Order: sequence, then C-alpha cells, then structure tokens
Amino acid sequence: MRNRGTVRFYWSFRSPYAWFAVHRVEAMLRGLPVELHWIPVFPPPDMSNNPTNVPAKIRYIWEDSQRFADAYGLEFKTPEQVDTDWLRPHTAFLYAEAAGRGPDFAKEAFAARFSRGEDLASDPVLARVASQVGLASDRLISAADDSEFRERLGQGFAAAAGDAIFGVPTFIYRDQMFFGNDRLEWLVKAIEP
Repeated sequence: MRNRGTVRFYWSFRSPYAWFAVHRVEAMLRGLPVELHWIPVFPPPDMSNNPTNVPAKIRYIWEDSQRFADAYGLEFKTPEQVDTDWLRPHTAFLYAEAAGRGPDFAKEAFAARFSRGEDLASDPVLARVASQVGLASDRLISAADDSEFRERLGQGFAAAAGDAIFGVPTFIYRDQMFFGNDRLEWLVKAIEP
C-alpha cells in the first residue's frame, strides 16, 4: 500500500485524553497508508485555560477519565500530582523514540501516570518505565535532562505553533485538524481511500 502522507500526532503526558488516544491510535491507523509522527508537547506554566485553576473542571476531567478508562478496559487512578516537571518525561520519550521504543515508552509512562498515579518526572518512575520497555534506566534518566533532547522538544513546540494546535490530543492530516480522542474515527475516515 502506497504511503499517502503523515499524521502529526500532538500529545502530552499531562492529558488523560492523550492517554486514551495513545491507547487507540496505532490500532486504528494500522493498515492505512500513513506514517504516524509522534510529537510531544505540554502547556506552558502560564496557560490561560489551565484546568487545574478551575476545581470543578479538574474534578470533571477525573470523573470523565474514569468513564473512558472503564470503557477501554483500563485501570485509572487520579495522579497524586496534577503537574510536575514536564520537560523530563517528554524528553525521555524522545530518547526512547530515538532508540526505537517511543510508543512503548509512551504507553508505559501513561500507565504509570494514570493507572498508578505516579509522578513521571521522578527518577524511580522513569527508571522503572525504561526497564519495562527494555531501555537502560541510567541512559534514559540522563536523557531526561539532556539539552539535545530538550532542543528537539522545542522543535515540537514550534511545529505545534505552526499547526495552530490549542490542546491535545490533536492529529493533523493533510492540513486538516482533528482535536480530541473522540475524533480518531473522523481521522480514519479522512485517510481511507
């Protein structure tokens, strides 16, 4: 099957909705003539629409996440910390991706955050996730603070700005934006011949 393009997949370890999309995206795109390009991003600390500043909204997100997790057969546990040092797990993902283990790392890291409620920026959690996907823990932890991977993360933010995304998960295919886990079906319809 001839490749008809790339799907740019913007996601963040901060978002339970990105977790649900990660859980589904590869299976939904399997066999379609596209390449999935994973681009980690996360909101800046001064984000104007930060749900953690609105207690009712964050409560709703956790309740809604439980409903989605139940529907997908996933364990859900509210994270002990809503926010952390987001640079570390996202740059660790870029290291894992360079080692050919990016999607596996993302799935295990999301499970650590949303199935076990763990802090993804902590060395013990990153080390455990690295081991679970066959990566050297010490190298991944070092990469979490590496300037080269942080620069690559910045390139993802520049791409996100260029695509004018406003949240995650977002999928871009042939200049069409599909925002949200619940838009994966529409993305598939846009790709299908």
